[in-house]
Amino acid sequence: MLNTDAPSTRSILSYGAGVNSTALMIILLDQKRPLDEVVFADTGAERPETYQYLKTARTYLHGHNVPFQIVRSSSGSLYETCVRRRVIPSMVWRWCTRDYKIVPIYAYYRSLHAHINQYIGLAYDEIERMKDSKAAYVTNVYPLIDQQVTRAGCVHIIEQAGLPVPVKSGCYFCPFNSIEKWREIYRDQRSLYWKAAKLEETSKHFPKQRLTKLTLRELTKKFRTGRKVSETTIENPCDGFCMT
Repeated sequence: MLNTDAPSTRSILSYGAGVNSTALMIILLDQKRPLDEVVFADTGAERPETYQYLKTARTYLHGHNVPFQIVRSSSGSLYETCVRRRVIPSMVWRWCTRDYKIVPIYAYYRSLHAHINQYIGLAYDEIERMKDSKAAYVTNVYPLIDQQVTRAGCVHIIEQAGLPVPVKSGCYFCPFNSIEKWREIYRDQRSLYWKAAKLEETSKHFPKQRLTKLTLRELTKKFRTGRKVSETTIENPCDGFCMT
């Protein structure tokens, strides 16, 4: 629910450049909901398709006179930080989401000196991931859940608006990537795949900690031979900031 009691309030969409948050952007504009601006946290390591889609989102928002703001960590890109620390993103600690998504977004919110109604693009089939903000100056709002819009419904909304459907957003070396996603990166962005593999292999926790169930180098052997690799179910990825 929107907080309207604060003396100065701004309504902002936390944009992930994925299916859900793009559909939410369209809904907010179509329904003329309060929307002061849209904010995207750039890790410096998004997939090329996501960077391309940001241009689409910016153009769409410009047509509705809504500002689009990109924020970044003061520590450089996520990849540079991983190289410097000799680590890879963790599925358990999720420090990458905290430091490269949540921290820069909330730092920007604080700079506005207002209470923030933060729209988050969780679909109705992700209702269990809803949570209140831990910051007193931020109220999380979930219109897709309130209106019972599923992920399939989000795809329909985007297509009806005449926009291309974005790929699932997230860093190209995200440990939450599915096997099929790794296959796509290996096929379409081979240089990024090998950058991820190098990052994995030079981690001080390798081989105990990997980016997928096999090492990426082992995974390429499966891809080359066409052998099937079983998926591992991933629960609750990134709390709605990376992949929506």
